Amino acid sequence: MGKFCCCNCIFSCVCACIMQILCAVIVILGIIALAIWLIFRPNKIYFHVADASLAKFDFSPSTNTLVYDLALRFDIRNSNKRIGVLYDQIEVKTSFHQRKFNNMNLETFYQGPENTTILHPAIKGQNTVQFGDSEKSNYNDEKKSGVFDIYTTFYMHIRFKSGWITTSKIKLFATCGLKVPLKSVSSSTFERTNCIAFPWSPK
Repeated sequence: MGKFCCCNCIFSCVCACIMQILCAVIVILGIIALAIWLIFRPNKIYFHVADASLAKFDFSPSTNTLVYDLALRFDIRNSNKRIGVLYDQIEVKTSFHQRKFNNMNLETFYQGPENTTILHPAIKGQNTVQFGDSEKSNYNDEKKSGVFDIYTTFYMHIRFKSGWITTSKIKLFATCGLKVPLKSVSSSTFERTNCIAFPWSPK
């Protein structure tokens, strides 16, 4: 009976020691994470489309074919003083009134602290797009005005980097609702458009 009680006491002491060690490790990691945050103070990344124009945007109702030539200037501003950003993946999806007509990937790159990176995606080609009556009506109205509502979304996998510290991948997407002039019809100029960024959790 005495030996059994002694074993129980030893087991309890070992468990208590393990719990104390785990708690100490968690506290230390929390202090390190807080110290890193206080030192580097990560700020937002800002996305906006500085310029956009359509050289062509022709839809054929008989074949449901959309021919397009869209040029964008997409600016990314890293406002952090000590933190760089690794862009491991950038996917661009472009749609007209929720009807997607293009999907492309951009080259990956590293962006240094307090740096602005300018991307010039050329979205050009033709695809079969199923426009309903509503989209056809919108297309005809906007073709007359010479300005099209183009919705562009940038899906990104990024990592923050400072010295030897690199975070795990973070998924973001930046949505940009654009009013893009058609060169051959409209004399209006494109207005700089800020994009809204959110965490991205694909299904």
